[in-house]
Amino acid sequence: MLHLKIALRAFLKSKGYNFLNIAGLALGLATFTFVSLYVANETSYDEWNGNMDRVFLVERETPNGASPYTPGKLAAAIKNACPEVEETGRMNTALFQLPFFTNSGRFLIKNWVGADYSLAGMLGIKPMGFHLTPNNAAPTVLLSRRTAEVLFPGESDIQNKTVMMMSRSGMPMTIAGVAEDAPGNTNFSFDCIGFSEDITQGKDQSYANQIYRTFLLVKPGTDIGLLSRKIDQIYREAALADTSMVAREALAMSDAPTIFLDPLKNLHLKPHYGSHVNDQIVKGLVVLALIILIVTGVNFTNLYVSQANRRAKEVGIKKVSGISKQQIVFQFLAEIFSQCIVATLISFGIVALGLPYFNQLLDVNLSISGINGAIAMQLLLAVIALTLLAGAYPALVMAGFRPAEVLRGNQFEKGGQFSWTKGVIPVLQFTFAIGFVIVLIIINQQISFMKSEDPGFQARQVLYIDNMAIYNTPAGFESVNARIKAIPGVKDVAVSSHVPGGIMPASHEYVIQNKTHAMQTVAVGYHYFETLNIRLKQGQTFSSSFPVDSANAVINETAARNMGLANPVGTMIKGRSGHYRIIGVTKDVKSSGFESYVQPTVYLMNNPLGAPKTQIMISVEGNAIPAVLATLGREWNSINKLDGDNFNYHFLDELYGKLYAKQEQLQSILTYFSILAVLIASLGFFASAAQAIHLRMKEIAVRKVFGARGSELMLTLGTPFFYIILIANLIAWPTSLVIASKWLQTFAYRVDISFQPFVAATIISLLIVATTVCLQISRAVNLNLALKLKE
Repeated sequence: MLHLKIALRAFLKSKGYNFLNIAGLALGLATFTFVSLYVANETSYDEWNGNMDRVFLVERETPNGASPYTPGKLAAAIKNACPEVEETGRMNTALFQLPFFTNSGRFLIKNWVGADYSLAGMLGIKPMGFHLTPNNAAPTVLLSRRTAEVLFPGESDIQNKTVMMMSRSGMPMTIAGVAEDAPGNTNFSFDCIGFSEDITQGKDQSYANQIYRTFLLVKPGTDIGLLSRKIDQIYREAALADTSMVAREALAMSDAPTIFLDPLKNLHLKPHYGSHVNDQIVKGLVVLALIILIVTGVNFTNLYVSQANRRAKEVGIKKVSGISKQQIVFQFLAEIFSQCIVATLISFGIVALGLPYFNQLLDVNLSISGINGAIAMQLLLAVIALTLLAGAYPALVMAGFRPAEVLRGNQFEKGGQFSWTKGVIPVLQFTFAIGFVIVLIIINQQISFMKSEDPGFQARQVLYIDNMAIYNTPAGFESVNARIKAIPGVKDVAVSSHVPGGIMPASHEYVIQNKTHAMQTVAVGYHYFETLNIRLKQGQTFSSSFPVDSANAVINETAARNMGLANPVGTMIKGRSGHYRIIGVTKDVKSSGFESYVQPTVYLMNNPLGAPKTQIMISVEGNAIPAVLATLGREWNSINKLDGDNFNYHFLDELYGKLYAKQEQLQSILTYFSILAVLIASLGFFASAAQAIHLRMKEIAVRKVFGARGSELMLTLGTPFFYIILIANLIAWPTSLVIASKWLQTFAYRVDISFQPFVAATIISLLIVATTVCLQISRAVNLNLALKLKE
C-alpha cells in the first residue's frame, strides 16, 4: 500500500508529463487495434470455407498478362484426365445490370452470376430451407438475402415467386429461394445466382471462347505444381486441335507455361491476374502500425526517463532503508504496467469513437465487437512487451543508483546514464516521421498525376446508359441516335460494347503478316471516337459515308507498335471471323487506368466475337446535363423502344475515377499515419529536449551570471538538436526513396521522383524542432538564477 501511495504521489507530482505519456501510448495502442481489426477482416476472406485450401482458380497466361477466363470445355477435360481433381465448377458473370420487375417496382440486379451446381458445394453457397437439386428443365435461381428483402419486402417465404426480367412484360423467371448469408467475408458475393447442370449448354464450345472462370477442388496432398503442368498440357493439346483458335501456331511455339492455378485464399489480397493494392494496403498498414507502436514505446520510455531524476532521492532513501534492488525494479515495472493498462482502456475509447471514420476511410464495416481472442491476445502481448521494453531499462538504471551520490544530487550530472536518449531516440523517431512525410508527398504527386494526366479520352461531360437492347448494326441504332442527337445540348452519341474504366475487353488473336498478335477487341458504332474525343494518329475512323466499314478495323498506336509497322493503314489482319483492313490508328487510351500498360486494341464495327454493343454514351455540352437528363428520363420510352422500361445512367468520369479509388485510400491512410508519426516524434523530441535542458540548468544559470544573452544560449543549446535532425534526414532520405520507388513500380505510368518531397520534409522537420526546442530553451533562459544556483 505504501508503494502504491508513493507511486500515486509521484504520478500527480508530474501529472502533466504523465498524462502526456499515457495519451501518446493510448494513440499508439489505438492505431495498433485499428490495424489489427482491419488486417483480421482482410485476411478472413473464405476462411470459414472448409475447402479453402483445396480450391483453385484456373488462369491463363496471355501475351497481355494473366487472365482468369478459360474455355467452357476445359473443366470436363481436367476432371476426366486428372484423378487428383475431386470436382470442377464454372462461373460467369453478366456484363451488365439486369432489371427485375416485381409488384414492388423495378430493381437493377448489379451482380448476376451463373454457375454449375458443383460450384455451390465448393464455395459453400447454400439455399435456406432446402437442398440444391440438379434440374434439367431450368436453372435454380437464388437471391441473396439483401436482394430478396428489396424485391419482396416483408415476405418471409419467396420460394417459387416470379419476377419479370428486362421489362414489365419481359421474360418471367421463377425464384427458387434465398441463399444463406456467408458466415464470414467471401470473394463470391452476388445479388442473384442461377445454378445449372451445365452453364455452357447451348453456348460456343470452342477453345477460342474463353469467358468462364473454372474452379477446381483438389484432393488433399495434391502436388499443385505437377497438376498445373498436367492441365497446361491438356489445354495445349485441346487448343491446338481446335480449328477456331487463331493463335495455335504461337501456342505451339511457346515453351512458357500457359496455365496457372491460383489458390482461393489469394483471390482477395493478391490474385495472380489482378491488382495487389489490397495486399499492399494490408502489408503497409502492418508495417506502419508496428513502427508507430515501437516509436510510441520509445517515447514512453523517453518521457518516463526524463522524469526519473525527480525520483532519484526516493530511490536512494529506499535503498538506505534496506529495500532490495529487485523490489525497486518490480515497483517501477508495476507502475509502468499500470500506466499501460490505463492507456489501453483509453485506446478502446479512441477506437470506439474513431471506427466510423476508419470504416468510411477504408470502405469496410468493422465494429468493436470484432476484437476477438486473437486480437485481444495480440494487444495483451503488446502491452506486456511495452512494459518490459519501456520499463526495464529505466527501472534497472534507477534501481542501480548509488544512494550516497543520489542524496548529494550528483547522480545525473556525473553519470550520464541517459545520454543515449539525447541522440539515438530522437534520430529514430524523426527518421520515421520524415520518411512518412516524404512517401506521402510522393503518393500525392502520383495521384495528382493520375487525375490530371490525359488518359487519351474525354470522360467529363459524358453520360453512359446501362441499356439492355443490343445494337450490333448501324441501321438498328440509327433511330435511337437521331432522337438523342436532337436533344438540345447533346454533342455526340455512340454505342459500343465497352466503356473506358468498365469491364476490360476480352483479348483475341489476330494474324498480321504471318505473325499472331493478341489484341483487345471493342465493338463500336459510328461517332465512338468523336464522342469520347479519342484523337486520330493516322488514317481515318469509321464513317457512315463508307458502307464497307463492317470489313474495316481501327487499331491503337500500341497495336501498331507491337506489329512493327510504321504505317499500318491498308494492312490486312485475319481474325477468328474473317479478314479486316486497317483504316486508321488512334492515340492510346488508358481505359484500365495507370497501373497497367495500354493493351493492343482493335476497334470493329461489326460484332464477330460475341461482344454486344449495348453501352450508349452521350457527350453533353457545358451546363446542359440536367436538362438532357430530364429529357431522356421523360422520353426514354419512345426513344429506346427495345428497352423503354429501363433508364439508368452514370457519369463516365465517376466510373473512371474508381480505378484509382484504392490508391486514394492508401493516400488517406498514410496522411493520418504521417500526422500521427509527426505528433509522436514531436512529443518524443519535447521530452528529449526537456530532459537534456533540465540537466544543463545550472550551466545555463552560470552562463547567465557571466552575461550570456538569451539568443546566445538558444544557439548553444539548440545546435545539438539540429544535428540530430540532420542525421535523421540523412537516414530517412535513402530509405524513403527505396520505399517510394518500389511503390511507384506498381504503376505502368508514373511520376519521376524529384527533390521536392525531400526538401519539403526537411523543412517541416526543422520547423518542428525549432518550435519545440525554442519553447524549452525560452523557459530555461528565463529561470530564476538564485533558486537554481541554491540547488
